[in-house]
Amino acid sequence: MSIVKNFSSIRGLFRRIMTNRRLRSKLFFVYLLVTILPITFFVFYSYQTIKDQLIRQATLNVGNTIDQINNNIENKLDIYAQNATLIYLDTQLRDYLLNRYSKNDISKLDAYDYINQTLYKILAMNPNLLSITIYTDNQTLHSDGLFIKHMDELPAKLVTQSLHAEGRITHFYSGDEAAGERVVTLARSLNYLSLNFPYGILTMNVSEREIYSLIEKESKNKTIIVSDQDGNVITSDRSSAGIQNISELMTEENDSSIVIQKPLLNGWQTTVVLPYEELLTQAKAASGKMLTISLACIFAAIILIYGTSQLMTKRFEILLNQIRKVERGSFDLTFPAMGHDEVGQLSFALKKMALKIQELIQDVYKKEVLKNEAEMTSLQAQITPHFLYNSLASISALAAMSNNDQVYRMAEDLARFYRISLNKGKKTITIGQEIKLTEHYLSIQKTRFQGLFRVHYDLDESLFPYTTLKLIVQPFIENCINHAIWDDDSGINILIKLRSEGEDLLLSVIDDGMGMARDVYERLLTATDQQAGYGIYNVDKRIRLAYGERYGVSVYSRLGIGTSVQIRVPKTFVYL
Repeated sequence: MSIVKNFSSIRGLFRRIMTNRRLRSKLFFVYLLVTILPITFFVFYSYQTIKDQLIRQATLNVGNTIDQINNNIENKLDIYAQNATLIYLDTQLRDYLLNRYSKNDISKLDAYDYINQTLYKILAMNPNLLSITIYTDNQTLHSDGLFIKHMDELPAKLVTQSLHAEGRITHFYSGDEAAGERVVTLARSLNYLSLNFPYGILTMNVSEREIYSLIEKESKNKTIIVSDQDGNVITSDRSSAGIQNISELMTEENDSSIVIQKPLLNGWQTTVVLPYEELLTQAKAASGKMLTISLACIFAAIILIYGTSQLMTKRFEILLNQIRKVERGSFDLTFPAMGHDEVGQLSFALKKMALKIQELIQDVYKKEVLKNEAEMTSLQAQITPHFLYNSLASISALAAMSNNDQVYRMAEDLARFYRISLNKGKKTITIGQEIKLTEHYLSIQKTRFQGLFRVHYDLDESLFPYTTLKLIVQPFIENCINHAIWDDDSGINILIKLRSEGEDLLLSVIDDGMGMARDVYERLLTATDQQAGYGIYNVDKRIRLAYGERYGVSVYSRLGIGTSVQIRVPKTFVYL
């Protein structure tokens, strides 16, 4: 849990640091990280691969070298073993050694002469032998100090080792203090038929240099040691001089070297110590070259990364400065060549957006100016209704005082008509108010056009509470009175209907007047330059703007039959 927590803290700190850095720094850091890590991993991996390969190859080569050295040593020792076998099989030599001589026995001279000739001959054939000596328990055969010596002159360890070898040749390492050099003693017990009754021990002394010559050529850049079964050093290269036992070398080398050991058939073992320092010289040289090349690549990459990040972020900085200009309200943006990539497209979009914002601001400004003008006009217009109400009230009062019912009634209807139509500046009124408004208008027109039209109503009064735009019926009544009457004697009939159709309200104005041709009434819904068509167009346009395109006015008429106008509005109680 603590590791996860620490990792989360480090990640959070890294995120905070990177978030507040400039984009150029982030890009430079990321690019640098992406470049350095692979190159570092490549150098390390290459060094480890070369190192492992060299160790495997060196181990294989050293193993082959040891096998060759062991083979050479065993061949050399086999030659000496064969000489020892020749002496062992010499029956006359055995007889001379077993014979008991008297003090003045002349045959003793023959024994010395034969032994000397035989051993000299072997020394002559093996120039690397330092000496050959036969140690015997026959006290009647005196020691000559060279070829024949008594058994008690041998080291007890060598005697024990030779007797236990049961006729096989043994190898014993010792130092010849008189000669001042190291020697290797090869010994074999001499017996007659029975291994339990030896009549002497044959020794052959070989110089340590003779064994060393077999390893000298292979000791370059490594330490080679030949030791006996107890670990005592028999011979080694000059670098390990002074080491008496192989365990000392193993302690010294520890983990700084590769140590490979292989035994010989006689119990000796050959040890090769290969220092890692020597072994890895090639690996370090190769890694050094790779590191130099990698550093050069990293340096070049840093320059390229810095240039690339600066080139990329420079355009972003230009964009940021332009965006800040827009933020301060300046839309006159100037861009250098930004290319056609994502940054270039972003700069192009920003410029278009600035132009669009500028246009929108100008539009909003114009609308605001128009709104202020409209508010001013509205404030000024508020004076007119009061003046109109007061004037109509005065006319109505004068008409009542003069007993003029027609003037009184027209003044009252006109006052009520304007009171409902103005509606304190609201755009909508109830269906009931719209019908009342129409009735007041018709009352005024009846006084003016007595007997020229008759009005009939087919109204669903349950729909009166719904709201609608005001003055949507009156323009069509006005058209009926002004344009549909073709016979002053018979006049026309006007039917006003109100019904429901699903979620819609349908108001209809139907007359039996002179009617219109198809092209005429279709033009009325689009033409605004004709006095007869302006009211129809105005009502249709207002309804569509307020409620949508599916609502509005539809007209159907035939010449000589009449005209039917249908007004469709939604059922709503909301005042717009």
